[in-house]
Amino acid sequence: MIIWESIKLAFKSIWAHKFRSFLTMLGIMIGISSVVLLVSLGEGVKEDIKKMVGDLGSNMIFVIGGDIGVGQSSSTGNEGGMKTAFGNPANLISADIFNSDDLTELAKVKGIEKVAPMGLLSGIVSYNDEIVSPTTMSTTPEMKDILTGLKLDNGRFIEQSDIDDKKQVAVVGSIVTDNLFPDEDPIGKKIKITNQNNEYEFEIIGAFAKSTSSSMFSTDMDSIMAVPYSTAKAIFYENKDKILRIALKAGDNTDPKEIARLVKENMLERHKEGEFSVLTQDDMLGMLDDILNMLTMFIAAIAAISLVVGGVGIMNIMLVTVTERTREIGLRKAVGATNSAILFQFLMEAIILSVLAGAISLLMVELGIEIVKLYTSIHPVVTIWSISISMGVCIGIGLIFGLAPAVQASRKDPIEALRYE
Repeated sequence: MIIWESIKLAFKSIWAHKFRSFLTMLGIMIGISSVVLLVSLGEGVKEDIKKMVGDLGSNMIFVIGGDIGVGQSSSTGNEGGMKTAFGNPANLISADIFNSDDLTELAKVKGIEKVAPMGLLSGIVSYNDEIVSPTTMSTTPEMKDILTGLKLDNGRFIEQSDIDDKKQVAVVGSIVTDNLFPDEDPIGKKIKITNQNNEYEFEIIGAFAKSTSSSMFSTDMDSIMAVPYSTAKAIFYENKDKILRIALKAGDNTDPKEIARLVKENMLERHKEGEFSVLTQDDMLGMLDDILNMLTMFIAAIAAISLVVGGVGIMNIMLVTVTERTREIGLRKAVGATNSAILFQFLMEAIILSVLAGAISLLMVELGIEIVKLYTSIHPVVTIWSISISMGVCIGIGLIFGLAPAVQASRKDPIEALRYE
């Protein structure tokens, strides 16, 4: 009964000073809504990444340059997580570590079904007066069996005859076709790749289907353009091996982590420890999760500073309230109210102020999420734990910053309080 009466008195006091109470809650509202929205954005991006990686294919393993300390590639042998040191950062973007011997030897690893190189080409793609800048990848026919999520909408993928003949052919993504051939069939059309003042003509033999995913990364998939690796090697790489990544597909009835271990052992026969990393799909997701979690928590921590400001605001307004209600405190003590009852009353007001701010901030989060969905391709995910923690923080702020004013109110001498003008 005492608790219910305290809550009613708290709401009555807050309602009596509506505008002041709103300004007091503003800091909490901004802090909580910012933190929850940022965490929701981070969760949404992680869900998008998981969907994107899952849509690419299954049982994929990638060999990349540099030791990033994930899974079996870590020099310490630890599973999961990211090391704080990446070794030589240049290895992460180097295309001079892997060679054709690696492709040949990795194909012999038990459990590996397909192996394909992945190189990159710089330059712009043009047709007549239109220009686009796709992500141009050089690879081999095996890639279609590894990245099974890349479906063809028209034409065909690179075939072995194209590799043997080093033909200047390309398979383009929907961004290329939509921009260069909006009302035409792209198959058979000749596009130009301009690289370092040199211009090369490529015939389009296939077109990737437009991504059906609503993921924010779907445009990255639609921007891919593939050319034969041997053609790129002859024209762009000066007949040198320029393999940025090696993509592999493990058998359906195999353990990708075990295959990754065998791949690492095979690579160590030709390369030094720390020159490369072997990543399964789970490793990639774990690594990206770690990065996104760190970024989300860092940004959320910055936004949480406003919670401290809001807490100080609550303490300040509660001290003003104690001063304004000094005679009320004296009167209540004169009729028998204990120090603990006075303390509880003012502490309850601070907590309710904070919790109300938290509740309003959740409505602001919902509005913010709808705006993000409207203007971006990100789909924020609000988690129960983020809401629970935010409301817990609200109660904690009310307790911590409302305690000092409540103690001050409870310690007032009733005689002096009644004399207060």
